[in-house]
Amino acid sequence: MRRHLQKLAAICMLGFFTMPAYSQRFLSEVFPSVNVTTNVVYAQNYEVLTGTPVLKDLKMDVYEPAGAADPMTERPLIIYLHTGSYIPIIVNGNATGSRNDSAAVEICKQFARRGYVVANMDYRLGWDPTNTNPTNGLDIRRGTLLNAVYRSIQDAKSCVRYFRKDAATNNNVYKIDVNNFYLVGQGTGGYIALNYAVLNSPSEITLPKFISSTDAPTYGIYAGQPYVNQTALGDFDGIGGVAPYNNENNPGYSNAVQFVVNLGGAMGDSSWIAAGDAPMIGIHCVDDPFAPYGVGIVYVPTTPPQAVVDVIGSGEIIKWANLLGNNACFANAGFTDPYTIRANSINNGNEGLFPLQQGINPVNPQLGHAGPWEWYDLQSTRNLAMAMGYQSTRGDTCYGNSMLTNPTMSKAYALAYIDTIMNYVNPRIVFCCNLPTSVKEVSTNSSDVTIYNSPSKSYFTVVSTSKEPMRSIEIYDIKGSLLAAEKNPNAFSQRIEKASLSLNKGVVLVKITYNSDVITKKITLD
Repeated sequence: MRRHLQKLAAICMLGFFTMPAYSQRFLSEVFPSVNVTTNVVYAQNYEVLTGTPVLKDLKMDVYEPAGAADPMTERPLIIYLHTGSYIPIIVNGNATGSRNDSAAVEICKQFARRGYVVANMDYRLGWDPTNTNPTNGLDIRRGTLLNAVYRSIQDAKSCVRYFRKDAATNNNVYKIDVNNFYLVGQGTGGYIALNYAVLNSPSEITLPKFISSTDAPTYGIYAGQPYVNQTALGDFDGIGGVAPYNNENNPGYSNAVQFVVNLGGAMGDSSWIAAGDAPMIGIHCVDDPFAPYGVGIVYVPTTPPQAVVDVIGSGEIIKWANLLGNNACFANAGFTDPYTIRANSINNGNEGLFPLQQGINPVNPQLGHAGPWEWYDLQSTRNLAMAMGYQSTRGDTCYGNSMLTNPTMSKAYALAYIDTIMNYVNPRIVFCCNLPTSVKEVSTNSSDVTIYNSPSKSYFTVVSTSKEPMRSIEIYDIKGSLLAAEKNPNAFSQRIEKASLSLNKGVVLVKITYNSDVITKKITLD
């Protein structure tokens, strides 16, 4: 999807923008709790799990920051897309696959406690992953999966439009900033988020690998024709098509998103990404056995795994996003936090890419790793299996299958990876989208403060033209850690030595406090 990025001035020692701050909203969990509105219907559409398409409600859970007054009347929205291989949980042979997965719930709560609103949405499922017919099995697997991806993109766009429609016609129930919508996709959801951002031309789904070579009329697949039939399914936005293949939802509103994050997943083809697409962050296990980190074949974790189609993973996607300038809004921000340092040591210079290296899989060295941010409980998996009409042993099988690629799984292990995700992703969203990091908004006049770099660059000077002297100056890193403070300068000019800071390069926040005001400047030290 092409879009016009918000234009940000180059950040250097003589160019700044104002960002009022007491505490670091969006960067840390500043709200003590979360309110969750469950089972909100955002659309209706046809799902094909077996046989006849069924019109079903598409639901989401909406997470909002709570436990403290929120001064923001409009908050950025994250659309969260769970994993699951387009097959219902347990049916897919795994312990994960719904918006109620432990990892999905935890990540949504952490985003909400940082001050975002989060929509944890369901999307349509259904394809034929285990068809091994020697004549047309590959076309059936490939065609039905591509149709599943296509439908889920339509669903995500319906969800985006739902919130814009609500803001325009229903008094903006969830207090959404309609100019700040972000997609975060986990596993299968990573496919949805990535392809949502770039897929916009019918020619992109008529590449040779997306044309069937055999007939499978039961699935609507015909030799020489694209797997995706837009006449039946509607366009990329879910507009058009015919029953029982598509039902239009929330038409007439924008599908635009301003940022994309994938935790695994892949993109259909490198030619789909173009200059002007949304900024992207990719977090990906380098030995992911189901979705390639670079260029390779996508395998869906059914039993046994089935090869489907060649795609590109995060390692290639973020490289192209940087080469095309799509990540320019944060590529040169100069982050110096430990998460950035680790990522940059192994991402071949591709800012926005965090490869996850976990060593050799101790269960099967050839198998690799997937979803280290996930955790699950054996008894809960058994209970879920029985609630779905299976024997408890089905739960044992699903739990064991998930453990194969996450052999050191535990809640603590998963939370450590989620912590890495949060501390890598949020500073880039904040920086790129110019989000205010304050829970308590204050009146500011940015023209009252100017910061000058010294010729030697060994210090900088904070100069105030306010009618009252500065009462304190505090320097924070982008994560909100205090680096240095001048508590009572009682002056209109103050020199800050770089040697007094724990870093001499990268983004810092300079917070100037007066008796009646607070002004914060974001600067980049070089």
